[in-house]
Amino acid sequence: MKNTILALALATAGFAAVPAAFAQDAGNAQQGWYVGANAGYGQVQKGPYDNGSFAGGVKGGYRFAINPDTSVGAEVGYVYLGRADARGQYTQNYANYNGNNGQSKLQGATAGLNLRYSFSPNWYGEVRGGAFFAKGSGLTDDKTNPQNVNFNSTRYYAGLGAGYNINKNISVGLNWDYYDGSQSDKNIHLPTNLYSVSAEYRF
Repeated sequence: MKNTILALALATAGFAAVPAAFAQDAGNAQQGWYVGANAGYGQVQKGPYDNGSFAGGVKGGYRFAINPDTSVGAEVGYVYLGRADARGQYTQNYANYNGNNGQSKLQGATAGLNLRYSFSPNWYGEVRGGAFFAKGSGLTDDKTNPQNVNFNSTRYYAGLGAGYNINKNISVGLNWDYYDGSQSDKNIHLPTNLYSVSAEYRF
């Protein structure tokens, strides 16, 4: 995992440093600095949790064309993945000891790459992934004696989306992203699916 994260960091730095002077004719491909935001529903389905709540995030980066229809971007961001209530026997046993429902929380910074393909001047598809620096809390995966723990771990995220360019600067999209928020040595796992709508502004 450490080697993967190091390689990702080096690749991200290299992509971000590519000067505009070396850019080729972009065609439909997008190129330049951008910022974006998304909002939707974050769902956890693991161990004590089988629900979710409001989630969203912000990001920014640099995207450059690699052929007339395809571009690669390096980006960083921050995501809030909401809270989920524990269920079933976990809830009963934790409440018996601690007097609350063991609600989870997950958020963190991201650093990764995205690959965007422009089907036309208006429509595009995208895949993305990278490192997720997770910070969270929740119940351990132990039905008989669940404990509430806090954790910080470096994991990964991945996702895909499709969108529409309103004009050369603004686009909107629909997205699915997976965030592996967990720390195995503490026996806590909060893998979260984020279903969201997004908006992006390109400079």
